[in-house]
Amino acid sequence: MAVSVASIPRPRRSRAPLLSNARTIVFIALRQLWDRKLLNGIAVGGVTLGVLVLIAMNGIMQGFQIKFTSAILKISPHVIVFDNELRPEPPLLARYFGGPVAARVAHESPSNRQARIKRPTEIVRALATMPEVEAAAASLQGMVLVEFGGKTKSLDLRGVDVAAQDKVTPIEQFVKHGRFATLAITTDGIAVGSGVADDLGLHVGDVVHAAAPGGTPLDLKVVAIFEAEIPPVDKVRAYASLRTLQILVGKPDIVGRIEIKLRDTEVAPAVAERVERAFGYDAESWQETNANFLGIFAMQNMIVKFVVGAILLVGGFGILAIQIMIVLQKQRDISILRSVGLRRADILRIFLLQGLIIATIGGLLGDGLGKVAIHFLSQLKVKSEGLVKSDTFLIYEDPKFYLYGFCFAILVGTIAALIPAWRGSKVEPVDVLRGQIG
Repeated sequence: MAVSVASIPRPRRSRAPLLSNARTIVFIALRQLWDRKLLNGIAVGGVTLGVLVLIAMNGIMQGFQIKFTSAILKISPHVIVFDNELRPEPPLLARYFGGPVAARVAHESPSNRQARIKRPTEIVRALATMPEVEAAAASLQGMVLVEFGGKTKSLDLRGVDVAAQDKVTPIEQFVKHGRFATLAITTDGIAVGSGVADDLGLHVGDVVHAAAPGGTPLDLKVVAIFEAEIPPVDKVRAYASLRTLQILVGKPDIVGRIEIKLRDTEVAPAVAERVERAFGYDAESWQETNANFLGIFAMQNMIVKFVVGAILLVGGFGILAIQIMIVLQKQRDISILRSVGLRRADILRIFLLQGLIIATIGGLLGDGLGKVAIHFLSQLKVKSEGLVKSDTFLIYEDPKFYLYGFCFAILVGTIAALIPAWRGSKVEPVDVLRGQIG
């Protein structure tokens, strides 16, 4: 009777030898790590330090940057439309002839026409229909000299429509004394930053004398004092009604800017470009306005990445050096293991497992100590009044930092263990026994 070869069941490979071999590899790897506790502890310390520095430095840098950005976006508009026309009207001679003309101008007299945004109400209404725009408000900006009690100070005074402006930049939530809404019902009110109030010794109810070139001097009553916790803003900025500032700077019925608040702040550059094309006025996104600060932040982040990467690489070289030392010292042991049946792949796995264990322990310890460091730094009292006002370290704790630190530690530890693992797997028992190696 013929029997088909395909019908004969093939013998299954037993899983017991595979499990036994895996247990042997793990046992040998752990035993060698324990025999070199001090050296391997140093390698773990290098990885731990790298992960700790990564978490702590990123927490500090991101905390400061996020605090500054969030504060700026609350007190400042996301897009500003200025009175600078991108497509100005052609000269009078060109309009008369109906086309381009050539003329020699010996000395062009400056125009006495005041720059303004034409039909601001219509532009604000049109901006409100854009899906990206949450609110828009017309305003005017001017530099004003304020005098009180024998002291004088130059202010960046903003003339605003209070109801519309509060939808774009909610100043009311930063008011410490008085009420910002009072500006809407008074023609001689002014709201000043806390830094201005401290410099001049102002309180709510005080009357200051304000003047600007080409305008009419006015006596203004302090109705509110706000604090945005951004010293460059608090020390120079003030608000008044639009009509008050127009009289003060001698620009009746003139609107010099339109401020826009967006639903998504990241689309500000695209919206600014679209506004320029639609209305023909220069528009500036908040990223462009704060380009200097954002550039500094980007450079800081790059420096932090270099420093943390260098520390983690040093930890990786520690693993590499220690593993190479173990391979050199364990040449005879490796040859014996090869002689009793372990393959090159098994030797490779032993040393790779050792590097992975060192990196895992270092990564976990680094994450734990990083958590402690973040908590300690967030409680540390440090008075800061630079770009952002704060009484403690500005810390931002992101779970992704812990994951990045651990994954980077595993990557560095595994790569660092590759060279000694490969070298150990190449050891031949015969060469060791003959005395050619070790």
